[in-house]
Amino acid sequence: MNDNSSLKERKTGKLIAYSSVILAILYAIHLFVVLDESVVKQMWLDQGHKPGDNGIGTILNSFRFTGVMYVLAYLAGVVAIWYRHPYLWWFMFAVYISNILYTLVNIGAVYRAINETKSWIATAPLTIVMVVSLVLAIYMLVVSIKRKSTFNR
Repeated sequence: MNDNSSLKERKTGKLIAYSSVILAILYAIHLFVVLDESVVKQMWLDQGHKPGDNGIGTILNSFRFTGVMYVLAYLAGVVAIWYRHPYLWWFMFAVYISNILYTLVNIGAVYRAINETKSWIATAPLTIVMVVSLVLAIYMLVVSIKRKSTFNR
């Protein structure tokens, strides 16, 4: 029984760790490749504003600053390969949920601007990050309730 529990703990830790690395890479692609000045300019135009260089730079920096924080938070999940602590479990759960909520605030405007300036395929990294983050958050919540602990301990 204890050996089975330890195996489940390691597998869950690796799932969270590797998924977090993939999500960090995809989110970085969204931030630094897909989300550029033309997308932010289109967001302004879609809202009926006259885009200026300062405004575009400010919004782009805001997206990237917050995005880098989430990329680093996702990368913190790598620690789950070696060290599976309940605090790490709930930290990653909070990262997944908060990134989903943060992204949902402007999702319509961002998707519309990306579709108009690039193509629909350019929305794939952000869409994958959102969906996988939601799936992982639900998985973590179900495991916590079902096993009455974290990392299947």
